[in-house]
Amino acid sequence: MKRLWAGFAVCVMLVVCGSARAQVGIYGMASGGFLSSVNVQSGPLTLTSASFSAYGGTFGVYDNYLHWGPVKLGGDGRFFIQSKSNNNGYNNQLRGALAGARLALFSHVVPFSPYIQAELGGVGTNYGTQSQRSTSFAYQVQGGLDYTIFPHVDGRFEYGAGQIGSQFSGSRQQMQQIGLGIVVRIY
Repeated sequence: MKRLWAGFAVCVMLVVCGSARAQVGIYGMASGGFLSSVNVQSGPLTLTSASFSAYGGTFGVYDNYLHWGPVKLGGDGRFFIQSKSNNNGYNNQLRGALAGARLALFSHVVPFSPYIQAELGGVGTNYGTQSQRSTSFAYQVQGGLDYTIFPHVDGRFEYGAGQIGSQFSGSRQQMQQIGLGIVVRIY
């Protein structure tokens, strides 16, 4: 878990330390995640299938440091933590840090800005059946819409889909997330 925090901190510093003309935004979202079915070991020599949902928060920062008219290119770094109680006492847990490239459209004429971003990182999960989490490589593509509420304050809706590796089965599982939150833009 310490490696996830350290990786996220490095990504945040790289994103924030962009050019002086950059548009930086800090955001927080209520989010939910879904991990598709995977065979996991839940006891000695026992394999079970687990798919689950979890709820929590996503927090991050982005920097749009290249501008070509209404097109903005930059980077995004985020951390998410999600959990949901289940009937076996281990809870469904999903935690991760992702960072990557971001492409956004912005116009002073309309109050919304659509964006898409592709990110890589690490995600830890207990697959809902383990007492400890295992961390694996993950990637995700998110698309969303920021809607201006007040100057420098946007509402945000986002959906993302990607994959996480499984240390138990050697395969990859689909990971989806949805979020709704607030962005504070700093110029």
